[in-house]
Amino acid sequence: MQAFHIISTAPYFAEHKNGAYFMDKFELYSAALSALSWRSFGGEITLTVDKAGEKYINSLGISSLWNKVLPIVPDDLEGIDPKMFWAAGKLLALREMPAPAVMIDTDFIIWKKPELPPDKIVAAHREDLNPSVYPPFEYFKLNRSFFKNNMNEKALPLNTAFLYIPDESVKQYYVNRAIAFMKSAQPCDDRLRYMVFAEQRLLSICAEELNIGVQTLMDKDELFFPQNDYTHLWGAKQVMRENSGALNDFCQRARERITRDFPVYSYIIPLIEASFLQ
Repeated sequence: MQAFHIISTAPYFAEHKNGAYFMDKFELYSAALSALSWRSFGGEITLTVDKAGEKYINSLGISSLWNKVLPIVPDDLEGIDPKMFWAAGKLLALREMPAPAVMIDTDFIIWKKPELPPDKIVAAHREDLNPSVYPPFEYFKLNRSFFKNNMNEKALPLNTAFLYIPDESVKQYYVNRAIAFMKSAQPCDDRLRYMVFAEQRLLSICAEELNIGVQTLMDKDELFFPQNDYTHLWGAKQVMRENSGALNDFCQRARERITRDFPVYSYIIPLIEASFLQ
C-alpha cells in the first residue's frame, strides 16, 4: 500500500518572514520512525513537499527515509491563508495522490499493520463535538454559499493523523469540498475551528453524504500514553517544546528504537543531531 507524509512550509513562513525553515528535533525523529515503521510492513511511503521543504530534507541528508520525495505541495497553497489553514498542504497533497492511498502525519507512528478494507474510510480516531472546537455551522463566515440542508451537523469528526480513502471519487469529493470551504472563508484570527472543520468534520459529513462506511484505528480515549499499537504525539509536542527533559527523553528513546529496529538507517541519527549543533 502506498502511503505519504506531508511537509508544507507555508505556515512557518507566514509566521517567520526571515530565516530558514526547520523542524523540531522530535518532529524529525517521529517522521523517521513513522516512515520506517510503515516500510517495515512492506509498504512504500512518499514524502510530499513544497520547494522549501524539499530543500530542507535534502540539506539534512535524510531523504532516503522515504521511497521518494515528491514536490507537489504548492508553495503558496493556491491562495489559501496559511495562518488560518495551517493544514491546507495536507489536503492539497491528498488531492494529487491517487487512491487507494494512506495519508500519515509525521507525528503518527504505526507499530501494528492496520487492516484497510476496500470499501471503507479508515481514520485515526473520532472526536467529540466540543462546541469550543466544533461550533454550529452558522459560526462560519463565508464569501459564498457552502452549507447544504442535508449536511449532518451531528456527524462526529474524524482525526486525519491517519487517513485511508480507498476510492478516488470519494477522495476527490471530500478534498474538493474542503478546498472550496477554505477558499471561501472570510479572513479571521480563528486558527482552530475553521481548519478542523475543513479537515476533520467535513470528512465525516462527506462520508455520510456518499454513504461510505468509516472505521478508526483507535478510540480517542486511547490517545494518552502508553500507546502500543499506534503513537500519536498529539499534545505531547507542546510539552516537548516547553520541557527539555521530555524532549530529551523522547529523542533518546527514538534513537534507541531506530538503532534496534532499523539499524540500516542509524546513520540518520548523527545527521539529525548535527543539524542542531550549527
